[in-house]
Amino acid sequence: MVPGGPRQLRQRRRHPDLPGRDGPALVLGQELGSYSLKLDWRVTGDSNSGVFVGFPASGDPQSAVDNGYEVQIDATDTPDRTTGSIYGFKAADQAARDAALNPPGSWNTYELLVEGERLRVYLNGALINDFTNTDSRRSLRQGHVGIQNHGASDQVAFRNIRIRELGGGSITVEGESYTSGSGVQIADHAPASGGKTLGYVDNGDWAGYANVTTAGATRFSARVSSGGVGGTIQIRSGSATGTLLGSVQVPVTGGWENFQTVSTALTGTATGPLFLVFTGGSGNLFDLDTITLDGGTAPQTSDKVHVFYYPWYGSPQVSGGWRHWQQGGHSPPGDIGADFYPALGAYDSGDFAGAVAQHMKWIRQSAAGVLVLSWWGRGSYEDGLARGVLDAAAKEGLKVAWHLEPYSGRTAASTVDDIRYINQTYGAHPAFSDAFYVFESLRITDWSALSQVNQDNVILAQTTDTSKIAHFNGMYTYDAIAGATAPGWQQAADHARQHGLVWAPSVGPGYLDDRAVPGNTTPTLARDNGATYDKEWSNALATGPTWVSITSFNEWHEGSVIEPAVPRDGYQSFEGAYGRTGAAAQTAYLDRTAYWVGRFAAPSERA
Repeated sequence: MVPGGPRQLRQRRRHPDLPGRDGPALVLGQELGSYSLKLDWRVTGDSNSGVFVGFPASGDPQSAVDNGYEVQIDATDTPDRTTGSIYGFKAADQAARDAALNPPGSWNTYELLVEGERLRVYLNGALINDFTNTDSRRSLRQGHVGIQNHGASDQVAFRNIRIRELGGGSITVEGESYTSGSGVQIADHAPASGGKTLGYVDNGDWAGYANVTTAGATRFSARVSSGGVGGTIQIRSGSATGTLLGSVQVPVTGGWENFQTVSTALTGTATGPLFLVFTGGSGNLFDLDTITLDGGTAPQTSDKVHVFYYPWYGSPQVSGGWRHWQQGGHSPPGDIGADFYPALGAYDSGDFAGAVAQHMKWIRQSAAGVLVLSWWGRGSYEDGLARGVLDAAAKEGLKVAWHLEPYSGRTAASTVDDIRYINQTYGAHPAFSDAFYVFESLRITDWSALSQVNQDNVILAQTTDTSKIAHFNGMYTYDAIAGATAPGWQQAADHARQHGLVWAPSVGPGYLDDRAVPGNTTPTLARDNGATYDKEWSNALATGPTWVSITSFNEWHEGSVIEPAVPRDGYQSFEGAYGRTGAAAQTAYLDRTAYWVGRFAAPSERA
């Protein structure tokens, strides 16, 4: 969500025949904190509708009624159930409301101002309700917003729905993660974050960052070096000639390897993507390592980047026993079946308020927009946790796709039934994605049954052998080792383009399963402080993929994780990855993923 920028509601699902007090037919796909929601509404006669706020993600439309608050639109009822009321909780100031209200058939404007647990309702500019939540079962601090579909007989129209988030945090990205530019190039610098900078900067050059918004940004900072003449950075929005938000001088720092930070307040207001324009004298001006926007928002996630996610871990505190962490004969929590140790410890995949919520924040930090949930059949442990993962993903504006694993007895027919079951069970959820990855698809030779479901879903085979993908909608690779050499990738990519199929090659930071599989002699792949991950991303993007899939967020047994890991005796760590140490190293692969998502976002724009 973009602080300071308007957003549109999307239609989730129409319910024309739902009786009584239904939930919303239009829902914003991401939860909000503090925000202003403005909309115009018009009713005929005594029609009934409203605006829901503060309700959690759920496939049940009644959840908005039971867990959120409704700002009512209804001319006749008890005072706490008429226009401007917080339905069933607090009546509007009736004198102020009646003075501001336009007659039936005319347009009215609501502004709902939500800050913390406080909700203020403005009607045509007049404050008519000031409500503070005190119900411990509900919260306005974070939740969805939606428009009510009360019933077929109620004639209500809405228009000009816009949302502005209030406040914001900060976001830091690599200078070299630009998605468009003129004159600039990526330069190697060992002391820089990630070992690289945006370099070769001359007067008049510029760089654009399609996945970084200027909406709500109040301050700009940059880590720079100059062994040249120094110069100026202009901070602009939308294009290299767009709105000027501010500028900052870059001094000569005493050498190209000597970095210091420059910053400036931003006084302009705009909502477009970030552009930096560089001015100065002749010759090379300076290099740009990292850039930070305060008051802005995180890089926009991409629904073209999917990360494999494993909800199969358990602990005695949550699930009554250890699950998976003990693989290889280990004794958790200190001794686990993995060569890296998670920053969250040996967590439980059912800890939705703790570990899973943090996972979703980290995935959003990586700018991947879709997580692919490992699913082992109806009634499995992972199936039982799926809805909780969907809820947590929705809070961060993420989608959940499905990794159909080779459970015992899986057939083509049972896979069709699985896809139907998942659609029926979870399809109405705001975080649901209809992408299905079929792991080890080559175990089955005849997939003709997929013709029953491949028109309404995107079903991918795990292979680059184009003779083995009949009835599938595309291909992926999964193998975190193969990405380093990309065998058969270009041929698979070309075939996918020629036949209108999805090509989703898989990239990973490395592979190491020695502790999980003692005595294992299968190949491993070292991370090389991030060089392996960069190589695999480069290989993937060179093929012109439809999507890129990442192996993995948290397959700890195979050591392919980008989830933060911490140093611990007996385990490897991320120390040194992209030149980072300490706490910064723990999130190195998340941040590097965001860099590559930016490179993938608009490759055709790169000069």
